[in-house]
Amino acid sequence: MSEYQLDPTVLSRRTLLAIAGAAPVVCAAGSASGAAETLIGQCAQWLTLDFESDRLARRWAALETQAAAGFDYFRMNERERLALPMGPEMAAIEKALDVLFGRRKRLYRAITRMTPTTIHEAASLIVIAARIEVHDPGPTAPLVRRAMDFIARGTCPRCGEPYVPKSLPTA
Repeated sequence: MSEYQLDPTVLSRRTLLAIAGAAPVVCAAGSASGAAETLIGQCAQWLTLDFESDRLARRWAALETQAAAGFDYFRMNERERLALPMGPEMAAIEKALDVLFGRRKRLYRAITRMTPTTIHEAASLIVIAARIEVHDPGPTAPLVRRAMDFIARGTCPRCGEPYVPKSLPTA
């Protein structure tokens, strides 16, 4: 057993991501305005769009599996695919995904221009970064950098130590 498993105060990466994942929801619910213009509100909107995109993509994949199992789907042209029983739904999902992609992209640009002012906002950026990393590793650098800069300046209210030890380079 590692020394970390013996210490109940050490948080695992899974626990940290779960806590960070709850921060936008908890904080948005607790805020007086819950305004969508806030960093947390924008992150919550982005996550909603991303989860909806995933749901639609899974549905489209299930329909494609049905089409491939019952028809010679991969040898069909677009017109023939559209004529299948699941064709219209698949086409509608593709259009919806295009719209969601555009909305997510615009919202992401807005989020990357915002700077966190609270630990909750920094956690929201980390959640977005972690979510993007699931599908497309790489473009989250602006979010992670801002969150890291904020956390690196902070100190623990309980013990007074910096959140990030001075011996750990953050630049």
